[in-house]
Amino acid sequence: MTIYEIYYIFYGLIQGITEFIPISSSGHLNIIEILYKNIESRNYLYETSAHFASLLALLIYLFAHKHFSKSNIKANFKIIVYATIPAVFLGIILKFYNLSFISLELIGYNSIIGAILLYISDKPNKFKFVIKSKSTKFILAGFFQCLAFLPGFSRAGSCIIAFRLFGEDRKYSSIYSLYMGIPIIGLSFFSNISDFESVIIDKGLLIVFFSSFFAAYITISIFINFINKIGFTPFVIYRILIGIVLLIYVY
Repeated sequence: MTIYEIYYIFYGLIQGITEFIPISSSGHLNIIEILYKNIESRNYLYETSAHFASLLALLIYLFAHKHFSKSNIKANFKIIVYATIPAVFLGIILKFYNLSFISLELIGYNSIIGAILLYISDKPNKFKFVIKSKSTKFILAGFFQCLAFLPGFSRAGSCIIAFRLFGEDRKYSSIYSLYMGIPIIGLSFFSNISDFESVIIDKGLLIVFFSSFFAAYITISIFINFINKIGFTPFVIYRILIGIVLLIYVY
């Protein structure tokens, strides 16, 4: 096995493991690429393929666990669409002005800030906002989701923070973040894939795809089954540690 193949496997595993838990998949991929290639740019083809593999794993997981029942789709489809609008609007603006910024320093700060907000939101019976309307919760979570455009903040983390603040338990906060990930990851995939003049499917791309897919499916299963028991504190600690390490490395 070559060093490149090991890199592709590691890249795919990191994407799959981190996509749906609150520690920022894009931030981790950015770190890998900056340190490995010593450039502050993104390999959009591999990143897009890894995200598509994660999306496929998510859809299969939700289908296997009966989340695509007619009643569930009817209850959640419209509110998820509405909740996606803020991120789509902001994404269009960033893409129109070609705003793309990434640095280890920014990832480090955002990782720590996100950890603090996640910790605060997870405190029982504190810092909670009484919102009875499910639609309102999703729409407000849609605005929180925009924080994911900050490198290292985490899309899943921003949604989970919102739902925890609005009184949902850990499991449902995590499940709702999965729901909100479907349109965002899908739109991101189609947006990025349209920019490629040609797509060359090589061995590296296949390794990234399959390692991302299996890692994502296994991670979702474990995360949803045990999150009510383990809580978000381990993720808070991890985010703070990686943020500190990055800032020490930069400075």
